[in-house]
Amino acid sequence: MHDAAEATLAPKSEEELKELVSLARLVAYARENARDLNAEFSAYCLDLALGALLQDLDRRGVSFSQENGQDGYLLGTRH
Repeated sequence: MHDAAEATLAPKSEEELKELVSLARLVAYARENARDLNAEFSAYCLDLALGALLQDLDRRGVSFSQENGQDGYLLGTRH
């Protein structure tokens, strides 16, 4: 039964994976804006949502390590 649940999590296409990464970027950007506005509860909820998205990406084999700097780009770090 667990395998069936995992199978439904697998991306159907490369496009679906790109959409998931885009969604994570959007949530990360919203989280940073909420922090800037001192909307602490909203930032907390967005942080939880981002964590869930990153777990989904990790389960699909996409990882973001701090060594190569990809997480800053994904997480919507503003300069």
